[in-house]
Amino acid sequence: MLNKKVISAVLAGGVAAISFSAVLIRLAEADPAVIAFYRLFFASLLLAPWAGKDWKKIRLSHRQLALMVGAGVFLALHFLLWMTSLEHTSVASSVVLVTTQPLFVFLFSIVFLREVPPRSMWGGLLLALAGSVLVVFGQGAAGQSRLLGNLLALGGAVMMALYFLAGRKVRGDVPLALYSALVYGFSSAALALFILWQGLPWGGYNAQTWRLFFLLALLPTILGHNSLNWALKYLPATMVSVVILGEPIGAALLAGLILKEIPAWIEIFGGGLILAGIFLVWRNDPKTGQAGSAENLQEQQAGGAEKTYSYALPPAGAEGKAENQAENPGIGRPAEESRQKA
Repeated sequence: MLNKKVISAVLAGGVAAISFSAVLIRLAEADPAVIAFYRLFFASLLLAPWAGKDWKKIRLSHRQLALMVGAGVFLALHFLLWMTSLEHTSVASSVVLVTTQPLFVFLFSIVFLREVPPRSMWGGLLLALAGSVLVVFGQGAAGQSRLLGNLLALGGAVMMALYFLAGRKVRGDVPLALYSALVYGFSSAALALFILWQGLPWGGYNAQTWRLFFLLALLPTILGHNSLNWALKYLPATMVSVVILGEPIGAALLAGLILKEIPAWIEIFGGGLILAGIFLVWRNDPKTGQAGSAENLQEQQAGGAEKTYSYALPPAGAEGKAENQAENPGIGRPAEESRQKA
């Protein structure tokens, strides 16, 4: 088992990488739909070499493809709504609202899937979400937050929750790189149709904006979320999913340094509550610090064990974040093979 400090450092690095997302989007001089398209398109291309190897080893059913298409559409809507919200409200407010997606996952899972999170997790989860609410009100008190932007970010959180639920039954049976590349590809295709419908330009952007497109694919999407996926080998999925709530802190700090958006005192207090909630989850989770095998994790994520942990994986975009479920882009195996080895 790796040292807990190493795991914590990787998690912190992953959250830091994801925290750059909102600032990079703000700096890009393009329509939100175009930014989202190139982010996902480039990410799909970066994963293509590993996905190609996986494609030769697995045969996807029509049902699996349909679920991945649905997941891609929800992911496209998530990015479209969330990135548009950044044009109408502050970075801190937008990121805080979009990271409330675990709340919607819990709600949908309880209502539709009858899954209930462990009692010991509720205190930390609720405290972290309460801190997020305080940050939102702090933005409003400072006169920086706008209702439209907040509602768009909240809609982005709902779409991310639906994206997760649409893809969760596929991810346990499809290797990481193949699943991610296909979903990103389907999502970019949906965004391409939206761009054609709106008549938005495909090119003509300056060199900095093109670099930002690529950085969005590489930094928060590939490196950021795969750091969280790597941590899944050593920590429960629930723990990793809650750590992503630290993203608003990193995003607010980066917005202050780069965009000169200084958070109000109540936002700082709310950020402290978020960190306190993450700490409580870390301390109270019965599986924290216990290494689980990749096979057992895949079985859990496929719905074969411990349902209380199966719904809380981090999303793959801000943002949330987290369709990936393996150690790195090139590793993954079907759940059936995993069960045979377990």
